[in-house]
Amino acid sequence: MNDFYDTKKLKIGQHVGVELDPYVLNYPMDSDKTTWVADQGGCPFVLRFFQSNKGKVEDFLQNARKYASVKHPAITPNYPPFYSNLWVFSCSAVCGGENLYSFLGKYPDGAPLNVVISLFDNIAKALDQVHKNNLFHGHLDLSSIHVVNGIGIMTGFGAHNWMKSIDNSVMDARFFPPEYVKKEQKRAASADSFAFMRLLMAALLGESILDKDIVADLPDSHPSLSEATWEKLVKWSRANERHRPKSLTEVIRIIRANLYKPDTRPSNSAKRAFKRYTKHVSTPKLAGTAGLIVASVVAAAVFWPEDVIEPVPVVVQNAPPTPQPTPFEALPQVLEEPLSTIEATAPKIEKIPPATFVMGDQSRIGDDNERPAHEVDIPDGFYISKYEVTFDQYDKFANATNRELPPDNGWGRGKRPVVNVSWYDAKAYTAWLSDETNAEYRLPTEIEWEYSARADSNTSFWYGNEVKPGYSVCDSCGSQWDGISSAPVGSQASNPLGLFDMHGNVAEWVEDCYHDNYEGAPTKNQVWLANQCDHRVLRGGSWFDIPRVGRSATRFRAQPALKASNWGFRVVRIIQQSNDVAKSE
Repeated sequence: MNDFYDTKKLKIGQHVGVELDPYVLNYPMDSDKTTWVADQGGCPFVLRFFQSNKGKVEDFLQNARKYASVKHPAITPNYPPFYSNLWVFSCSAVCGGENLYSFLGKYPDGAPLNVVISLFDNIAKALDQVHKNNLFHGHLDLSSIHVVNGIGIMTGFGAHNWMKSIDNSVMDARFFPPEYVKKEQKRAASADSFAFMRLLMAALLGESILDKDIVADLPDSHPSLSEATWEKLVKWSRANERHRPKSLTEVIRIIRANLYKPDTRPSNSAKRAFKRYTKHVSTPKLAGTAGLIVASVVAAAVFWPEDVIEPVPVVVQNAPPTPQPTPFEALPQVLEEPLSTIEATAPKIEKIPPATFVMGDQSRIGDDNERPAHEVDIPDGFYISKYEVTFDQYDKFANATNRELPPDNGWGRGKRPVVNVSWYDAKAYTAWLSDETNAEYRLPTEIEWEYSARADSNTSFWYGNEVKPGYSVCDSCGSQWDGISSAPVGSQASNPLGLFDMHGNVAEWVEDCYHDNYEGAPTKNQVWLANQCDHRVLRGGSWFDIPRVGRSATRFRAQPALKASNWGFRVVRIIQQSNDVAKSE
């Protein structure tokens, strides 16, 4: 038996695979560090390492090869596995977007029908297609679906079907079908159908429905669906295999029909009142009393007008209190969080309130990629670092993860912004920061970055249409560093939001994929991704660039693996609105 590399020893920056063209580990995606985002030749991949305690290596390799043949737009591509005396891992594409757990946090009471259909339409078609070939996802839950521009895409398809058993380390237990909790797990396409219906109910009613008895605690109707449609969905959501839908495409079809021709038949109030009460009566001791009360309810429905029937109150005893997020107004304006494993703090961050603003070239002096100017909503506040990430801060990360220190070009390190880092390096830093603080840090979205730079202005720079000394570091901006080197962060004036160096000093990586213009751009704050994400976005200009490049609206592209002495980054910290947001691929 081969002595494969211990996955617990994997570290950020480590080379795995073949020596001549290795994968470089960027950041882990799970607490066990068995799944990583890695870079090879400038392209990102997801690597899932074999775990000897979960099954046989032969089963791992056979499973990975089998699922490499699955092709569908709603499934991230899988590639043939890597096998050597030291390394065994499967490989798949990076999806991007945000996972469904995070996405549904925007809809605590359920998403609109058109959103639900957009999320699940392609997923339903993909599952129906692969199920015909006796292939299945196997661990479908909120974390294994990512939302890219409003469309659901499944990640890690079939990746864990080699394991002796699927457990809660790889799948949310709330999605376990009954056959997964038996000693001998039965694996089949019907498990996907079970999980699909639970995901659908979470989207229609809010994610909290998953913490209840998903059939007994379902409401008697849905405001956007006909009674006939709702009854079908409730039936298909039952645990027994015989109730599960045979066609998931049909499930979406009947939901879509409610967008255009809802069933307007009058509802049966007595029937609903009966169901509403009896589903909460569970002990023989209460049966007689329940019968009398139910009879009274039925009589009321017969002899009283509908509009005066009062619903039977239901008392839930010992229900745990729903955790409430800290109100935005009560959060500190400036935050500097301690790190857990070293004596240091995360970058100092400034609270930015919700806002609406016009993004892009408003004065018609910009490039085509800044148009059309469009209004954007930032419904939730966020934190963004007051300064660009410094060498001091990045070096602590590099030393803690045995990562190579980036060169400083002889200008000195300390409080100067870190340079010569790729987009992948910046992402690895934010992943490490998230682990160290138990919060979620990432790069800014383009929307967050531009609003933070503008600070409610509509001019080229937050302070006007022309550069002037004391406000920016760029080629001919009037500072001592112009065209020579970066400046220590905070050397120029801060903008009205309390942020420094938004124009000049170093250009900053952001989260989004690059697009040639704003046609089809999101109108609410989100990461804007693409199927082919060959380039990422840099913002803000630098010490090397002419003033025009440092305008609030200017955006330019670069391959994510490239590095330069005038490129750096700053970070955003997510403010949780209702739930802890899980990380994304």
